[in-house]
Amino acid sequence: MVSRVFLFKFGIIAAAIGTFVTLSWAMVDTTIHATSDHEFCSSCHSHKPIGSSYREDLHGGNNSVGWRASCSDCHIPQDNALHYLWVKGVHGVVDPTMEILKDPYDIDWHANRERREHYVYDSGCLSCHKYLEQTSEENAKSFRPHRKYFSGSEKELSCVGCHEHVGHANLGIHLQEQGWEKKNEK
Repeated sequence: MVSRVFLFKFGIIAAAIGTFVTLSWAMVDTTIHATSDHEFCSSCHSHKPIGSSYREDLHGGNNSVGWRASCSDCHIPQDNALHYLWVKGVHGVVDPTMEILKDPYDIDWHANRERREHYVYDSGCLSCHKYLEQTSEENAKSFRPHRKYFSGSEKELSCVGCHEHVGHANLGIHLQEQGWEKKNEK
């Protein structure tokens, strides 16, 4: 038979562990969210033109309700927590380091735009647009282009492959206005 003293000590230890785990996760979650928005990201990145174009876009808050996606909603994978934390950690180390070591004007943002599928994750799009497949089926105009994507018949399809300007309205204009020329035009 288990003594009451043992059960009491076990309960205290379990409560302490539960409290520690809960507080630890709360701190991690708070840190993740505090380091995911445009204001934080642009404090280290040379993102002035990217930020200007983001704020002009529907996803950047230029909509009737003022909603906006955070940088990590699109640029960090949303498929599972470990992948999310890994990519966020890599960006958290590599990107600020490159800001210190490289001249920001050496970054070829125009070339990066052409490789946008590398920087934007469909899992991010689909975490916000989670009912897109069902609503597309109900709307013939959107069903036709989305049918191949959702059927998986064409693996190379991506959200930003078709919606190439989503998230950053007039990015090319902002890049040119703020001094980022195409590398092959110099």
